[in-house]
Amino acid sequence: MLLGIMLSHSAFAQPGTTTEEEVNKQKVFIEANKQKLLENYEEASVLFKEVLKTNPRNHAAAYELARVYDVLDNDEKALSSIKVAVSLDPTNMWYKLFLADVLEKSLKFNDAATIYQEMIEKYPDTEYHYFQLAYYQVKSNKIKDALATYNQIERKFGKNIELTRKKHALYLGQGDSKNAAKELQSLIKEFPDNISYLHLLAGFYAQQGDTANAKSIYKKILELDPSNAKATIALANDMKEGGDDLSYLRSLESVFRDKNESIDIKIKTLFPYIEKIVDGKADPEMTEAAVRLGEALTLVHPEEAKAFSIYGDLLYHSGDNEEALAQYDKTIQLNKNVFSVWEQVMYIHAEQYNMIELANISEKGMDIFPNQVKLFYFNGIANGELKNYKDALASLNQASIMAGKNEALKVDIYCRMVKPLVAQAKIDKAQDKVTKALSIDSENFRALSAKAYIHVAQKDFEKAESTYQNALNKGGKDNPEVLEDYGDFLAQQGDIQAANNYWLKAQQAGGKSTRLQNKISNKGL
Repeated sequence: MLLGIMLSHSAFAQPGTTTEEEVNKQKVFIEANKQKLLENYEEASVLFKEVLKTNPRNHAAAYELARVYDVLDNDEKALSSIKVAVSLDPTNMWYKLFLADVLEKSLKFNDAATIYQEMIEKYPDTEYHYFQLAYYQVKSNKIKDALATYNQIERKFGKNIELTRKKHALYLGQGDSKNAAKELQSLIKEFPDNISYLHLLAGFYAQQGDTANAKSIYKKILELDPSNAKATIALANDMKEGGDDLSYLRSLESVFRDKNESIDIKIKTLFPYIEKIVDGKADPEMTEAAVRLGEALTLVHPEEAKAFSIYGDLLYHSGDNEEALAQYDKTIQLNKNVFSVWEQVMYIHAEQYNMIELANISEKGMDIFPNQVKLFYFNGIANGELKNYKDALASLNQASIMAGKNEALKVDIYCRMVKPLVAQAKIDKAQDKVTKALSIDSENFRALSAKAYIHVAQKDFEKAESTYQNALNKGGKDNPEVLEDYGDFLAQQGDIQAANNYWLKAQQAGGKSTRLQNKISNKGL
C-alpha cells in the first residue's frame, strides 16, 4: 500500500496548483488500493482501469492492476499490465522484478533471465540477482550458463554450502560425476574440519558405489569425532553386508550409548532387525543384541517416547510381552498421542486375556482417539468377557458403524455381539447379527460358529452339531474360540471326554482365558 501511494503521488503530481479533476483521480486511485487491501480484487481492477482510462500514463495504476490480475490468476492480463508499467517507467526496479515473476508464471524463463541480467548490470553488488539469474537459466535448460553464473557468484561473494550444493546438483544432473565430486572436494579443502561437509562427500561416494573413497572419508570423520554415529555405522556396514549381523549390532553399542548422537539414526538402524525378528530370520543371539540396543536407547534418551516404543516392539516380537507392556506404558506416559502404541498394548492384553486391563486401556483411549474403531472393538470384547453385556454391545455397535467398508471387521463385530445378546435372552437380535455377517461372507467360520451358538440357545442340538462341524471345516479348527465353544457344546451333551479334547485343542491354538484353563483343570464346565 505504501509503495502504491508513493508511486501515485509522483504519477498524479502536476506543475502548479492541483486541480479538482486531479484530486478526484487521486481519490479513485486511493479507493482502488483500499479495495485491493480488502481483497475485493474484482472491484479494485475496475477502479484501477478507470484511473488508466483517464490517465493512460499512470504507471503506478498499471503496476497495481498487474498485481490484482496476478492474484486473480489472470496471467495474460497481469503480463500485459506490468509491461505497460515498465514501458512507462523503465527505471523502476520493482516493476521489473515483478515482471520477472509474471514471466515465470507464463513459463517465459528466458525473458525473466534477461531482466535479472539487466539488474546485475545496474546493481552488481546484489547477490540475490545472480542467484535468480542462475535459477532462470536452469529453468531455460541453459545449464552451462547457470554454472557460469554460479562461478561468477563464487568469485565475487565467496564459496558457501548453498552455492556448492547447487553446482554439485547441476553437474550430477548432467552425469558429470567427476566435477560433481570436485565441487564437494573444493568445499572440504576450504573447510577441512567441517564434519557435515565431509559427510556430504562420503555420502556422494557411497551413492556412486565408490566404497574405497567413502570409507576413507568416514575414517577421517572418526579421526575428528571418534564417536560419530553415521561414520561408525557406515564403516560397520561391511559386517552387515558380509552377513555378520551379530558383529554389526555389537559394534554399534558405543554409538547407541552416546547421548549426543541422533536417536533417529539409531532407530533407523534398528528397524530392519525388528523386521528380521518378526519374520523369524533372527537367531537368539542377534535378537538379544538388538534388544540390548533398544534398552540402550531408553537409558540414553529417557525423555524420548519413541525410544521406549521401539524397545517395546523389540521385546514384544522377541516374546517378552510383560516387559514390552512396561515399555509401551512408559511410551504413553511420555506421548499419549501415538495410536499404534495403544493398539499394540490392546493386542497384548487381548492375547494374554487381561480383560480388565483391556477394558480400562480401551476406554481411556476412546477419549483421546474418538475415531479409532479398534478401541471400541477391543472395549466391546473386554466387556463381553467381563459379562458387562450392556457396555459390550454399546461399544461393538459403535465399532460396527465405524468399520465402514471394512467388511471382514464388520463380520467379526457382528459375531462378537451374539453372545452378549444371547446372554440377555435377545435371540432374535442375535440371529439378526448372524444373518448380517453371513450376508457379507456366507462361509465365514466365526459367523457359522455364532449361528451354531444360537441353535444351542434354542436347544436345536442337531442343527447346532451340523453347523459347528461346518464352522470347523471352514477354518474354525484353528481358532481357539470356535474350538472352545464346540467343546462347551459337547460338554452340554454329556460327552466330557470329547469336550476336554476340544478345550485342549483350543489351548494349543492360543486360547489363554482363565475360563478355558478352569474347564481343562476341572474337566467340565
